[in-house]
Amino acid sequence: TRSPGRAVPPWKTSGERMRTLLDEWKQHQRSGAKLDKATESALWQRFSHARNSFDKARRAWFADLESSRAEARATKEALVAEAEELATSTDWTPTARAFKQLMDRWRAAGRASRAEDDALWERFRTAQDAFFTAKDEISAAEDEEFRANLAVKEELLTEADALLPVTDVEAAKAALRGIQDRWEKAGKVPRAELERVEKRMRRVESA
Repeated sequence: TRSPGRAVPPWKTSGERMRTLLDEWKQHQRSGAKLDKATESALWQRFSHARNSFDKARRAWFADLESSRAEARATKEALVAEAEELATSTDWTPTARAFKQLMDRWRAAGRASRAEDDALWERFRTAQDAFFTAKDEISAAEDEEFRANLAVKEELLTEADALLPVTDVEAAKAALRGIQDRWEKAGKVPRAELERVEKRMRRVESA
């Protein structure tokens, strides 16, 4: 992933064309029609001025490019340091948000030279991958545990549903308290199932 680069003027093509024009100028001087000295001098001054303006603009553009690359490199080095510090965090949700913010800042940082950008990105991605791989492994283990809890709660819901319709309020309340105690001890269920099972239990409690 890279931030879009700035548009690059065709300096190489333009530079080659400028050199070709200079060679053609010299060729005309050697073999072309002779001009009077004043005219020759005036034309040469115009040609020379154009070449100097071109060279000045090219040098300024590359100086500005080098400056922006240096700034992007420094910014991305700081982002890499932050990412590497976060790589071993086990504070999963806040750290995942922090990595998203780092990525947004990375995209806005501009581009260093290709070699520097690639090397810095490799370090950034390695740190990011280390965190999310660990997070996914923990999530997978938790999901397996939570699914076992879900199976317990499904059985408790079957018991709770059997209390309906309520014919003996006191007996139903006593039975429900036992179910609720075991429900709390059963632990968490997968996030995707939470609302469904809680809604079923609340229906029995309300009845």
